[in-house]
Amino acid sequence: MKLKNYITVLSLGAALMLPLGCSKDFLNQKDTSNISQDVLFTKPDDGIRLVNAIYDTFDNVDFMLKSLWYQANFLSQDFKNYGSDTFFERYEVPTSFDPLNTFWVRCYQGIARANSAIPIVAQMKAKGIIDDKLANQLTGQAYFLRGLFYYYLASNFGGVPLELQTVTDAGRHPRNTQDEVFASVVADMKTAASLLPSKEEYNADDLGRATKGAAYAYEGAAQMWLKKYSDAVASFNQLDGKYQLMPNYIDVHEFSHQNNAESVFEVQFIVASGADQSWGHSNDSHWLSSFGMPEEVSNFGYAYADKKLYDSFEDGDTRKLATVIGPGDVHPSPAIKISMYPKIIANYTVNGVTMNTCGTVANPWKGADGLRSGYYGTKFWRDPSITGSTGPSNIFSGQNVIMMRYGEVLLSKAEALIKSGNQAAAMDIINNQIRKRAGLGAKTGDATQILLTEYRHELAGEMSLWFDLRRSGEQFNYVKNTYGITIPNGKDLMPIPQTVIANNSTITQNPGY
Repeated sequence: MKLKNYITVLSLGAALMLPLGCSKDFLNQKDTSNISQDVLFTKPDDGIRLVNAIYDTFDNVDFMLKSLWYQANFLSQDFKNYGSDTFFERYEVPTSFDPLNTFWVRCYQGIARANSAIPIVAQMKAKGIIDDKLANQLTGQAYFLRGLFYYYLASNFGGVPLELQTVTDAGRHPRNTQDEVFASVVADMKTAASLLPSKEEYNADDLGRATKGAAYAYEGAAQMWLKKYSDAVASFNQLDGKYQLMPNYIDVHEFSHQNNAESVFEVQFIVASGADQSWGHSNDSHWLSSFGMPEEVSNFGYAYADKKLYDSFEDGDTRKLATVIGPGDVHPSPAIKISMYPKIIANYTVNGVTMNTCGTVANPWKGADGLRSGYYGTKFWRDPSITGSTGPSNIFSGQNVIMMRYGEVLLSKAEALIKSGNQAAAMDIINNQIRKRAGLGAKTGDATQILLTEYRHELAGEMSLWFDLRRSGEQFNYVKNTYGITIPNGKDLMPIPQTVIANNSTITQNPGY
């Protein structure tokens, strides 16, 4: 079985209180209060399922979309929200915005599961239940995932409480500093890298699990936040020769090229053939795909791109249409035909010919009320089965979500080199790898400004652009120079959810909220 198909289990605390199994025997009440881990974890599969439960933290309809993708893209202003979440345009995200609480809670659930798994796996190894190889893999994955959750918590909120033990004071600790959190991420990723296999060492059934390369990538990213640039370069160098840029940029996010040579870590999703993908059936899938497809196609169009993003690409940049399309553009994916959607067939067929462009220049697709831009992201518009609420009402997609890829690693390494004073080496990466793959020639000038432009054109519409901009320290100038918006003091960070503060009086709010 691939990682996507593994059965997940409850975290240890819940598992010790609930009977396991699916037969009607659960109707016979049993005293499970005294069940110990010695009873529950007696064979290798038990340890595997324990760690699988940490991965399951990502499986939430809001976690990937409103808790991560929103911040990565709305804060840069390259994408806008149609609906009730337009406050991102004003950097006035309310402390009551529930997806932030969802993000906080689920991250700490994942952290708690990792904290529980680490000593249990050690005990299983000591008892000879699992061998050294499996114990190392499982322990490495637990450390990696704990570090990953802290990486994104700190990227969003700054400092957060560090909970690194199995038994904690119910999460009542005060916030650690941002630097302390990223130092913990570095430590977790170092441990993970020492235990995890490289991607090629895994069996095919383990596709999608954390790897040594993924640990080095996030180790380097966390070192960047700590301004340890030479250390970051050394970490990023560990991926050289192990990962490659996809020759054609369009293939990076192609539905038929998931877990490709460029992907360093991606969250695995799956929808079984013929499964219900409508409302209420979002397990093992996400809403990213249909959420940003035009209303004219899907009845949704809740996220759309700013025309300034579309216009900012250089002529000939192959990343442009693979990132955003506008009036009169044909979708660049070979798997997607705009003419195939039921709503397009019904409303845009003339003399037997169905329209196959994203609106037209004369009549752009701005939605029924004309409030959208007419420009839409294409990186998650790749699953050909997704129709939104039209036709078969396939809303939730099984397309994987790339969290880290080699293109981002190379740009981060270029930034580290720039900040270390080695601009020549940085520009060599930018010009001869990133821009060359995009079909562009070498560029000269201010290396930092070139880097920011490449971050934007390489990563817009993915899961990391805003976090990389904030990490660079250029986020205020970037938004001011690109969109003429002055970010209020402190609003480049997300607010600590008010529910979190209500439940923990030691936690202070971020400045400006």
